[in-house]
Amino acid sequence: MSEIHFSYSFVLWAIGLIPVYLYFRFLFLKKATVSYAPLQYKTPANKRKIFLYLEYVLESLLLATVIIGIADPHKVTERSMIQEDGLDIALVLDVSASMQAADFTPNRLEAMKEIAKDFIKRSGGNRIGIYIFAQDTFTQTPLTTDHAVLLELLESISFKVIDHSESGGTAIGDALLAATDSLEKAKVPKRDQVIILITDGESSYGVDPILAAKYVKDLGIKLYAIGLAGEEPIEVYVDGKPYLTPSGKILVTSLDDKQLRQVAKTADGKFYRAKNQSVLSEIFSELGNLSRTPLEVKKTRLKHSFTRYLAFVCMQMFFFWMLVDGLFVRRPMR
Repeated sequence: MSEIHFSYSFVLWAIGLIPVYLYFRFLFLKKATVSYAPLQYKTPANKRKIFLYLEYVLESLLLATVIIGIADPHKVTERSMIQEDGLDIALVLDVSASMQAADFTPNRLEAMKEIAKDFIKRSGGNRIGIYIFAQDTFTQTPLTTDHAVLLELLESISFKVIDHSESGGTAIGDALLAATDSLEKAKVPKRDQVIILITDGESSYGVDPILAAKYVKDLGIKLYAIGLAGEEPIEVYVDGKPYLTPSGKILVTSLDDKQLRQVAKTADGKFYRAKNQSVLSEIFSELGNLSRTPLEVKKTRLKHSFTRYLAFVCMQMFFFWMLVDGLFVRRPMR
């Protein structure tokens, strides 16, 4: 739809009254004519008539333009607003102290962030939410398709984002429940939902992750668990200083993936042991087989008004009319 429309088309009938206005305007000027003062320069009668007629034409055009502007001419275009197909994905990221281990460069946390960034950049129309956890779970951002914001928020994650003296530890079950509840609240019919859990340890606090995995399965959410750790146990250092446990010993971390494997199996999901960042290629091959449903399909009408252009034309014609009336029809004294 690209033709011109009028919001108030009935106003256009007023254009038919312009000739009536001109008729009475002519009669009024004829009866109200006053001789120029002796000292005033008088335009010759034949030239004055030409400019007078020009003034009438300008007034007619000006009135017609004002009337058309009041009628609000506009063009309407119709577009189909279809958001990209995609998935609802919850990235559940471990930020516990052990993620400072340097068996990844420069450490596990930064390596995880790079994996997540790469994932987001390649995610197309997916809605993604980011949830970080240690002993407690925090929503970094709920589901959104604004991937630029996701990347910024992901970059802001650091060791200092939580107080490890208060929230230290690993509560995988609690994190899974928090992400699951968030996905359930934003559920779109027939649109697949996925949780990608990235952690380097066993759960040491909160709800049993096996029970949480059963809850994930019952809601039809697919779970991908990634165990992020090197082959050998490693001491944890933060800012170059050893990280001490409450007993005063240096924290030593290694990945026993039995629990994570069991969690993934219970949820009918997949477990990956991430010794490097190439593990994402396997996850993407899995996600490519999932159902991708548009978030929203609707048509929208866009209105492009011409009123502001007519207002500009009116202003120009008015100034031109003032010049004709002031300089030629009613020329000032010299």
